[in-house]
Amino acid sequence: MSDRSHFPTLDGLVARIDPRNTWIGYLIAAGTLLSIGLALSEPSASEGLGLPARLVFWLAHVFSALFLFELAQIQLGRIALFERLPPLLLVMTVGVVGAFIFAVFNLLLLDRIAFLSGDLADPEPISILGLIDELRDSGATAVLFWVLLNSPRLIIIAQQQDAETADEPPPVDGAASSPAIASDPLNESGQLLDLVSRLPRRIGTDIVAISAELHYLRVYTSIGEALILMSFGRAVEALGVVPGQAIHRSHWVALAHVSALEAGGNRVTCRLDTGLVLPVSRTYRASLRAALAMRDEQLILQSAQRMSAVPKP
Repeated sequence: MSDRSHFPTLDGLVARIDPRNTWIGYLIAAGTLLSIGLALSEPSASEGLGLPARLVFWLAHVFSALFLFELAQIQLGRIALFERLPPLLLVMTVGVVGAFIFAVFNLLLLDRIAFLSGDLADPEPISILGLIDELRDSGATAVLFWVLLNSPRLIIIAQQQDAETADEPPPVDGAASSPAIASDPLNESGQLLDLVSRLPRRIGTDIVAISAELHYLRVYTSIGEALILMSFGRAVEALGVVPGQAIHRSHWVALAHVSALEAGGNRVTCRLDTGLVLPVSRTYRASLRAALAMRDEQLILQSAQRMSAVPKP
């Protein structure tokens, strides 16, 4: 028996915070550990506070920063000018923008709350000089923290790109069977080409589903999956030429690859022909069933047309 079988709970916890598998769980774990570390080390910003107050102080600061940085990353990722930047450069750019936004937020709100609670000395004045002081105190650290936080996934993306240097031809079934590439004559200069160009050639371009992980996107094809830095909304827009359906605020599927809808209690899931199972939210259930019914009807009509075209003996 393996050692891992003795710690199923620990294995589950690791899986929930592993940046290769999850982004939200990883952010929560990293933010909590950083807050505890800052509370224990007692930096000058929280000097004079008791341990419980320091912990609350740093939890508020760290998770506010994470929220604002993530929001900036998602919003800038929707702008074509920024979306075309290399992943590392995009994350660094967001780090600078996020540091500025957080400095303003800290100056206008967090410092005032801490001051009104009576736990800290006078906050920085609300002025250009006060903002400059905030940026001087925390700007560079905030940018570095955001880049380091994203580094595990940036490394994964870089490794996917490095694997392409072997100059191996793309798999035949992936490239040839992609309905998007085959059917859209305008995709050569469109968003779809931008999307598929980010995928490793080893997984082809026959996209089965996409799942949003905040500002990251996991793309599933008929023969593999990859992680890219792209907004979910822009990816769905790029896939508009492919018969597909959003089934959740974070999931989209290609109708041609849907094999079944499975219900259990109040939960409905979508099973794809690759074995992938994704949740279907209440908002999209009726439209998904209608789209699948139309797909099946078209398949029946096509089959009937082929049969009628066969010459009779």
